[in-house]
Amino acid sequence: MLASRPMPSRPTRRRCLYGAPQLALWIVLSLGFLLNASRSFSDDAVIGGNTTVSKIIPIAVEQSFLDGIGLVTNAPSEGEDNIEVQDGEHIENSSHIFHTGKIMVAVYQAGPGKVHIDNAAYDEFVHILEGRLILTPDDGGTFEFKKGDSLVVPKGYTGYWHMPEKYRELIVIDTDYLQSE
Repeated sequence: MLASRPMPSRPTRRRCLYGAPQLALWIVLSLGFLLNASRSFSDDAVIGGNTTVSKIIPIAVEQSFLDGIGLVTNAPSEGEDNIEVQDGEHIENSSHIFHTGKIMVAVYQAGPGKVHIDNAAYDEFVHILEGRLILTPDDGGTFEFKKGDSLVVPKGYTGYWHMPEKYRELIVIDTDYLQSE
């Protein structure tokens, strides 16, 4: 007969089934469904002869874009009014937008550069896919993030956004700010 094991005095920890990239993608997809984004891919169906019903289907976040393959180079522009490029030089950048609705989900890639943001217009979730990001708020402090890190830059952020080397990120942006433009 086997002796019974004593019950542990505290619950044991469960191992996380997801790594940071999988967790970030799960968050992105969950946010899209929870916010019931206004623009999404759909399949149309005819029911009863006349009625068209659209069903919302998931949007794949393809690994090739996360790896920086197939991104579209962005044309040099004046940029947003609240962002000032340091040293006056254009920062080479490219991106791919997966979805735009109540949120925008995209991959953004840029060469080294530094910008000053004055009162960010939106909340932004960032998951760093390559490189480093150094945020220096005007109020003080320096915060460094590297590949694999995730962060939120809140609406109203004022300070420097420094990418000391080639940099790529998966971003989720609240698009409510577009309503006021």
